[in-house]
Amino acid sequence: MSAGVTLRAGAASPPVYVLKFGSSVLGGPEGYRGVAEEVGREVARGRKVVAVVSAMGETTDRLLAAARAVTSTPPNALVGALLATGEEASVALLTIALGDVGVAATGFTRARLPVRTRGALADASPVAVDTGRITSTLEYYDAVVFPGFVGVDVTGAPSLLGRGGSDLTALFLGRAVGAAEVRLVKDVDGIFPADPVQGRGLRPFRRLSWAHARDIGGGVVQEKALGYAERNGIRFRVAGMGGRGTWVGAA
Repeated sequence: MSAGVTLRAGAASPPVYVLKFGSSVLGGPEGYRGVAEEVGREVARGRKVVAVVSAMGETTDRLLAAARAVTSTPPNALVGALLATGEEASVALLTIALGDVGVAATGFTRARLPVRTRGALADASPVAVDTGRITSTLEYYDAVVFPGFVGVDVTGAPSLLGRGGSDLTALFLGRAVGAAEVRLVKDVDGIFPADPVQGRGLRPFRRLSWAHARDIGGGVVQEKALGYAERNGIRFRVAGMGGRGTWVGAA
């Protein structure tokens, strides 16, 4: 795959946008093409993209069910290693799709560039990543693809960031690279006052505080990720593909 254009000395660096794509958006192989086109639109606007991906569709649930069919108490480290295969398959699929739509991209795995974590292996918190390597890679590529939800404990064991943890991965990476925007791309265009399926005609909030977004709940954004954003003052957007969505940040 050809590399992107290297920046001239002294040239201003393009802004970095972190876009997270969850399992509901990557419901099947066809979803990767649509996501690649969305990333391509950002690149066409002169932006560099860090794309964070969840596993395809119900892959995580199927893998977890398989582990529990083998034993009722699978070791957390091995569960982490097993579930990470879903995210890493997503990294490969999106990188392939990006190449097919003409976006110069490369993918990172846990082994190649891990997000380091601390805490319980099944519900860890991200603490470190090699930011310099991300930045230098984006000098040669228009997009890099990261697995969400998974990391590597400081002891070297595979770890998970809790269900919905791809939201946390995106916010953590956005803060690490000083992203111009972190966008959590969902199958709904933002955060609504009630279930948009049940309450047809409802419109998403244009903006919300972190606390209000947490109070509304509904699982649109991982609660742990909301707490991380609030503690670190990270403003982010929740939106559907191509939508305006809801900005979440300081009131």
